[in-house]
Amino acid sequence: MRARESVPVRKFATTASLLAVLFALAVVPAATAEREAAEPPAACAGLVEQLAQTLKKVIEPLTTTPPVPGNAAAPLGDVLGLLAALQGAKCLPLPPVSAPVEQEFQGPKLCLSNTMAAFAGVYSVLIKVVPGAVPPEPTKVVAEVSTLLKTLNDMVKNCGLPAPPGGLPTMPKPPA
Repeated sequence: MRARESVPVRKFATTASLLAVLFALAVVPAATAEREAAEPPAACAGLVEQLAQTLKKVIEPLTTTPPVPGNAAAPLGDVLGLLAALQGAKCLPLPPVSAPVEQEFQGPKLCLSNTMAAFAGVYSVLIKVVPGAVPPEPTKVVAEVSTLLKTLNDMVKNCGLPAPPGGLPTMPKPPA
């Protein structure tokens, strides 16, 4: 009778082992694989296009002769609004906060860092050109806007956002 009892136990052990191996083969690779960034929402393309147009308005007063950095303040404020709109549309991640926040954004690792750098860059230029600020040296503002434009280009690329036709603007080279 003992031989008959061991057959079901052996079958159970074999089946359980086989199921455990199949489970491991199916679940472990999926759990350890790096997540692909989800396709950005449809609103992202329009917002990035608006961002590109607004950045041209930031560049314009800095490339006139003589440059008028103060005229870039309002478009820079608009850039901040567009960055916030991109976050609201779940095109860009929100900054980490201590209170739990439901966030659906799943992007590449550098996206959050690039997003925060973009906000910091806009604020850095904005504090120099707002009305009432000490008049900045135009060449320094131009250099800082050039860095901001590169940061924004990196953000669009690293966050998987659709680039606008022709890409984001860059600062034109000064005449020789």
